Amino acid sequence: MPIRGLVFDLFGTLVTRGPGPRAYRELVLTLPPWKWRHARHLALTAEFPTISAFHAHFRPRRGPAPAYFERLVAAGMAKIRLYDDSIPTLARARAEGLRVALLSNLASPYKQPVFELGLDRHFDVLVFSCEVGLAKPERRIYELVADKLELPASELLMIGDTLRDDVRGAKAAGLSALHIDRDGARADLHGLGDELFAHPVLNRG
Repeated sequence: MPIRGLVFDLFGTLVTRGPGPRAYRELVLTLPPWKWRHARHLALTAEFPTISAFHAHFRPRRGPAPAYFERLVAAGMAKIRLYDDSIPTLARARAEGLRVALLSNLASPYKQPVFELGLDRHFDVLVFSCEVGLAKPERRIYELVADKLELPASELLMIGDTLRDDVRGAKAAGLSALHIDRDGARADLHGLGDELFAHPVLNRG
């Protein structure tokens, strides 16, 4: 089947926030270990408007105050940058008649850069894990993006930097998938633009 829609991951694929502490990871580690898995999943699949609200939900008995984690979020936000080829790739995809979706696992505050950087207007569909209560690699989130694009999964190509979420999860749900690693040697792609549009997966008949 020909590819008629592209589904992009966000962080590490279209944007980077660079090095630095990850606020939610640090907060989760202040909780008892038996809560870690649940807390990580909830951070991605429940719409807490701020990390302070997330902190209030769990009420950790140790660790820094909420203001500390708010500063980490702000520091992370300040490091977010678009890759140079991101906007041209999205514009080219739509110019060539492809449907385009963003599918991202993220905590609610990290939606903000999508709109501040003007990425939102280059997509037909935006799916954020924190809004839909599902996260990659759950099969239902890929089915949801296919439904929103009004295309069968077999006609969609997922592009992302995480093998578990963006490649194996997508393929298990019936999508094609390409692994992008902008800094490493072992990947299907090291950038977007011409490298993506020349890839055989996108050009099969």
